[in-house]
This record gives sequence, structure tokens and C-alpha cells, in this order.
Amino acid sequence: MTERELIEKWIWTAEGIRATCQNLAEFDALIATQRARLAAIKGEKMSLTPQYILQGAAYALEQCGLLLRDANVLYRNNSYASAVALAAFAREELGRSSILLDFWRRARAGEAFTTAQLKKACDDHMVKQRAGPVTIRITASSESELGKLLQARMKNDPQSAEWQKAETALQQIVKIWRKRAPSDRHGKRIAALYVEPISETEWNKPVVTSASTAFEFLVDATNEYSGRYHQGYITSADSMLKPLDPQLYDALQQWSDRPVLQSPEWPEYQA
Repeated sequence: MTERELIEKWIWTAEGIRATCQNLAEFDALIATQRARLAAIKGEKMSLTPQYILQGAAYALEQCGLLLRDANVLYRNNSYASAVALAAFAREELGRSSILLDFWRRARAGEAFTTAQLKKACDDHMVKQRAGPVTIRITASSESELGKLLQARMKNDPQSAEWQKAETALQQIVKIWRKRAPSDRHGKRIAALYVEPISETEWNKPVVTSASTAFEFLVDATNEYSGRYHQGYITSADSMLKPLDPQLYDALQQWSDRPVLQSPEWPEYQA
């Protein structure tokens, strides 16, 4: 019996007893490995299993948490530019995780994907920034137009025309900021990494990145990671994930050796 025939027989037998297996995630991973071997022998491009894609989404989320942990260490040691750069890469991994989760849902629905498709979808820095959550920080002086809108919303009754006018204007501003945020975050990563000419008389110098800039960037990135950590991964008895996404909750529960994520860690402000 040839190697191809042995693998085909193994897969056929495994699929026949799959319903009796207690740990489907690990069993499906074994089947996927043998299918990949068979596809290689046949010279075919293997479509990926939902479990394989889910692993990628989880590993990317794990990497996000580890990068933020290390960014905090850099921040505490006054390495503010490097902290910003690392936190920006963490945000990209958060975006990668979101992209792969979308592929996982589509694979569960019957679509077929290859590793080349996953790599292409996650290849661009800006695409990953756009795929992640966006924190909008609104601050303004009371004399500015934005500050006046914030005051109008605070002082007036929500049913009043003044409040509704201010709310409409604020939502429009937030919409513009949200659209612009991925590009701004990418720009901050570049500014934190590279010495480049700004004009004929001035250079961008990462070393002058301030503690406040790094603090705000790191806090926002940690808030975004914390949201996914608590609402999109943890499967404890009081998990928020179960009512939000039962299918994802069940898939993670069945994956016995899935990674334990780094707990969210917020920086302490350094003046």
C-alpha cells in the first residue's frame, strides 16, 4: 500500500469515528495535518480548516498582549518612542486577529481558503490598523468650538434642540476622526521609529517623543486589547463572550491547549 493510500485510509477511518471523540478540536487538527500531507502528495493547494484559522486569530491576539507588556517595560524605562512603536505593532496584531476571526467565520460557513490568501489579507500595515478597534479621545478647551459642543451636550437636556444639535455635530466629528485614526496611528509609528526630514530646516527625531504622547498611545492600545481580551477570548463561568458570540465561545472551550493571554496592563503616568 502506497503512502497516499495509507493516508487516505487513515482519514476515512478518522472521519468515521470523529463523532465519538471527546476533544474535537485536537482531533480535527490531526485530520487537517493528514489532509495537508495528502494534498502535498497530490500536488494540490490545501484549503484550511476553521480550527487552523482560529489558532492564527488567537496567536495574533496573544502576540498583541505580549507586545503591549514589553511596551510598558519600555515606557517605565523612559524609552517613549520605542514604547509607541511597539504599541503600534501590537495594534496591528489586534487587527490581524480580527481579520483572521472573520476568515474563521467564513470558513465555518463553508468557504475555502489557503495560507496565501491569509497572508495577503494581513500583509498591509494600514489594513491591519483599520481592522482593529479604534479609541477616540475627545479633549478640548472650553473656548474652542469643540469645547462649546461638549459643554452644550453636558448642560442641556437630551430631549432639547440644543443637545440634539450638539450631539449631531459631535457624532460627525467622531466619524471623521474614526476614519482618520488608522492613518494617524500608522504615522505615529513611523515618527517613533525613523529619523526623516520634515522640512528643509527640521528633522523628525524619535528621541523627542514625550512621556504624555507615549502614555496616551499606550493607554488607548491597552483599552482596545482589554476589550478583545474580556469580550472575545476569556471563557470563564462569568464570561462576556458566551452571550456575545456562542459559536466562538464553544470553539475556544473545545481547544484545550489554547494560549493563556497576557492580562491587560495599563501604564502609570510619568511626568
